[in-house]
Amino acid sequence: MEYYSHIQTEDGEIIFKRFLKDHLKDVADVLVEGVESLYKDKVIQDIGYIIGIGHDFGKYTTYFQNYLLTGETSSNLHRHGFISAVFTAYLVEKAVEGLRGGYYKYLPLISYFCVLHHHGDLYSFNADVIKKSDLDDPDFKCVGERMRDKLLIMKEQLKDIVKNKEAIEVEYAEIFKNVQLQEFCYSWIDVLKEIDKERYFLFKKEDDATKSFLYELLLFYYSSLIDGDKRNAARVSVIERKYIPADLVDSYRKKKFDTIATDGMNGMRNEIYDKVTDKIMHVSLDNHLFTLTAPTGMGKTLTSLSAALKLRERVKKEKGIMPRVIYSLPFTSIIDQNFNVIEDVLSQLEDFESNRSQYLIKHHHLAETVYKLGDEEKPVDESLLLVESWESEIIVTTFVQLIHTLFGYKNRFLKKFHNIAGSIILLDEVQNIPIEYWPAVNEVLNRISTHLGCYIILLTATKPLIFREGEAIELLDDNRKYFEALDRVKLIHDLRPLTLEGFADEFLKIYDGQKSYLIVLNTIRSSLEFYGLIKERLNGENRDFYYLSTNIIPKERKRRVDEIRNALRTGKKIVVVSTQVVEAGVDIDLDVVLRDLGPIDSIIQVAGRCNRSNLRGRGEVYVFNLQDKRSYSSMIYGVLSTTISKEILKEETDESRFYDMINEYFYKVRDKKDLSQSDNLIDAMRNFCFDDNENVECNKLSNFQLIKENMNYVDVFVETDEDSVKIWEEYEEGILHERDFVKRQQNYLKMRKNFRDHIISVPLKLARDLIRPTKTSSILLIPLENKEFYYDDETGFKRDIDDEVLIF
Repeated sequence: MEYYSHIQTEDGEIIFKRFLKDHLKDVADVLVEGVESLYKDKVIQDIGYIIGIGHDFGKYTTYFQNYLLTGETSSNLHRHGFISAVFTAYLVEKAVEGLRGGYYKYLPLISYFCVLHHHGDLYSFNADVIKKSDLDDPDFKCVGERMRDKLLIMKEQLKDIVKNKEAIEVEYAEIFKNVQLQEFCYSWIDVLKEIDKERYFLFKKEDDATKSFLYELLLFYYSSLIDGDKRNAARVSVIERKYIPADLVDSYRKKKFDTIATDGMNGMRNEIYDKVTDKIMHVSLDNHLFTLTAPTGMGKTLTSLSAALKLRERVKKEKGIMPRVIYSLPFTSIIDQNFNVIEDVLSQLEDFESNRSQYLIKHHHLAETVYKLGDEEKPVDESLLLVESWESEIIVTTFVQLIHTLFGYKNRFLKKFHNIAGSIILLDEVQNIPIEYWPAVNEVLNRISTHLGCYIILLTATKPLIFREGEAIELLDDNRKYFEALDRVKLIHDLRPLTLEGFADEFLKIYDGQKSYLIVLNTIRSSLEFYGLIKERLNGENRDFYYLSTNIIPKERKRRVDEIRNALRTGKKIVVVSTQVVEAGVDIDLDVVLRDLGPIDSIIQVAGRCNRSNLRGRGEVYVFNLQDKRSYSSMIYGVLSTTISKEILKEETDESRFYDMINEYFYKVRDKKDLSQSDNLIDAMRNFCFDDNENVECNKLSNFQLIKENMNYVDVFVETDEDSVKIWEEYEEGILHERDFVKRQQNYLKMRKNFRDHIISVPLKLARDLIRPTKTSSILLIPLENKEFYYDDETGFKRDIDDEVLIF
């Protein structure tokens, strides 16, 4: 009998078959190659191979082979995850006999868990490991229904395996060694009992350091397995690694900037660049945690990229590992700006254009799913596998993609985890991670640096207290002097409670027709109302007004930011009303900034959009305390942040004091903030609880959300022009009315970026009259013919009756 792992059909005909033994061997070889690059322990390497050759053992049943060829199922007997997991644990137990010291004794448990979930999301040790006392009853009556079903199915599958054991043993002899299936079939209950014993000792006897090591090893094995399995099944080739010269940014800066200047802003940028890049060349590689703290507008993108490339070269030479560089930012709205800079730097390489995806990819939920190799653009399903596993030298991505992988339980997120291992991670504008998660982020960054060899660099102008004192090395020595030397802006505050009408009055007192203005509000509703007020009151002025928030479709928002930049470059004096979308990383430079009260770090971030290049006299940043029934600041940020900000904003402040202000703010907030969410995440990691629906009270990683979803909002597609009408028609035909799941997924990936460019999030109560294309559609529609009733080209979705708040 021939055993297959996968087949491919076309018009009912089989056009491709993969032999199961070949699939097992290929996946095992991929695992070993990845494990060898990080772990020098031969036992850990051997276990990686065993996981690979064991992960689809259950496909050797005639039930699965019949299902593969005909699609027929029989009482779920074709399912292969559980029997494969137990078989893998059996092989691993054999491999570590006599090596029961330290973490070796837990490798059967780790391997069992990886294989059990290689087709799905991770669950929990407590839910997936069966108590040994419950295994004595031959009918498993004391076992919960979910695991009992697996046990009963496996009993039937083993009868089938025994019938064909000689043929199966012959196949395994080609890829592993002699496997005694008769022994396995007799001892599988003992294997499960041993796994339960390992779980008990791990939780009750081991220290946190051992748990931490095993946790990261588990995720590395699991990620390597699921990525290798998917790519082998899809026949996606191995991607060749690319070399990037360590001095590439140096040569780029010499072409683009005055790198000799010693005075003014350029002189300061040059000095910071030289200090940081020199330090990274001499610091011990035993240090893995770094910070780069410098004022806004000091060129941190290029400086940090250069530091990363130089560090990468050192690691390659001294440790024989070539790290990937992961550049992570808080918002999709600012990724393009940094991505374009990095792309411009890499364009100096001769083969960059023909191999751009091997050098650089962008990954977030709005990015195009495109992977170009040579002159070929890979099919969308292959591109998805390569992009989602971060198969590139430099990856530009969001905090959501990175941090939801580090605190991961979902298969889709974790398949890139093995490529994070050994990487250099740049976390830009890191203060945007909610403070309640800082201790948990500290924990996970220390874990991946200790156990996976990652190098972490936190980039910020407002140094958050994620790392403890002395835990990380600051790459810019004496950085305080750069803050104190700047005199670009003065911070003026008026914290009397003000209505929006009162705020408009104050703005008109400040207003000077010869200056440009940025006004940042805390909610969409307040920003819309204020925009209408000042446009009406400045009606006689010949001014260009711009409105920015997520109330506008992403495509128009991006176009508008570009238009604002161009207007400012040509010297136009404009007025921009925005929400917080402009705070982090958006490179615009205006004369005067006004902001509703918020956290001190947010105020300082928005101050970085004022007189950014220091080409004129001191800019002015005003802070007001706006309210309706209560302050907008406390609605969005909570009473604690608002109260502490008020305490610190005691008097008019020069930019030279920003460094001390932000330190004072972070210390005060950290001391008073409820950090229990971090405690819960750390507890979940220590208990290997990724998800667990059976124990809703336990701490689990599936509870983690970096950005809280608002259940009272719904996504709406807005047809703003004929092009968007065509996009929606393509969506209807290719997704809503396509019955084949694979084709539907491929169609969506092809159009995802263009489609999401027309999506906004709308309060559910305001969306009740909108069109729901199908009964099951989660996305509503504003057709072009109805647009005037619901959507304004200038300000976006019409919220006339909205009394909800939504930031950004």
